[in-house]
Amino acid sequence: MEEPPRIPKFRLLKYPFPLREEVIRNMEFMDAFYFSTLSKRSKRLVHNAKYPVISIDFMFETNSKDDRIRVATDDDLLNISLSDSNVPPVRYPNTFDGLKLASLINEPSDDYRRKLSAHLLFLFHFKEVSVHIERNIEHLHDLFLWSIRKTFHCIFVWPTRSISMKPEDLQFVLNSLESKTYCLNFSLDDSNYKYRESLGCENLDVDGSTQWLDTDDFLKRNPQMKELYIDDLPGKQVNDLLKQWINGKVIDLKNMYFFNPAGYPDEVILDGIVTMETKLTEQQAKNRLEDLDDGDNMVDIQRKIDGQFATVIFSPGGCFVEISHE
Repeated sequence: MEEPPRIPKFRLLKYPFPLREEVIRNMEFMDAFYFSTLSKRSKRLVHNAKYPVISIDFMFETNSKDDRIRVATDDDLLNISLSDSNVPPVRYPNTFDGLKLASLINEPSDDYRRKLSAHLLFLFHFKEVSVHIERNIEHLHDLFLWSIRKTFHCIFVWPTRSISMKPEDLQFVLNSLESKTYCLNFSLDDSNYKYRESLGCENLDVDGSTQWLDTDDFLKRNPQMKELYIDDLPGKQVNDLLKQWINGKVIDLKNMYFFNPAGYPDEVILDGIVTMETKLTEQQAKNRLEDLDDGDNMVDIQRKIDGQFATVIFSPGGCFVEISHE
């Protein structure tokens, strides 16, 4: 009897390196992951191909059973469950079981989450790597992620309003990790605590409780700061930050946004500050601040060391400082 013709095998590992890279970069994300678990050589091949991915977000949810990794590619958004449960959360579409995926990785580990996360971070070229903390984690020092990576593009700390964060947990996040951006929205259980160290970030967004943030010499301690967004900061502290910019050294700060539903009195914000008519046109201001209303008050201030101007804009929503002019 005549045997049926055999389907020729696609021997990817025998192809020239540039072709192998191109094939891998055109795979679906999960196909590239599965391919990487076949052997050490296939794992290295996916790594060397620098498979581009938009972002990976480590989500530590209000309920730990819903912890997950969220991956955004050019074509899809998928979730990988980090719960010990074999049943992925049904509220997240396109969810893969992290425990099963980790079982495919032939590497020893006492924590499947650490093994899976390390494998993903090694394999793929993520443009952004972020962490979302939406609950108090009792043992931050033992959290698996910190032993894998200490530098991130953004760290969000948003525990529920019913939970107060401990100063030592805040210190750990800000001192042990590096991030370009911190988005912090929480209440602290110690109203007298002040964080007086350098943040090391370029962008800071503080909502909720702000009393923990020591603004004395803030710009001197954080010369790399580019954007500052703070809600409900007392007007005297806003005034002090403006004076720090006026009297300080040259830094790359682009803007400072101070949000306050009640607005800020001009006489408090500009107390002891020399002002002049703004060089920023109303249209330029509107282009940079979408919710600017006609008639919002605008004045310029000037940095002493180099004469750079900044425009201070007063609106019902707060006080906004635009430093870079066109």
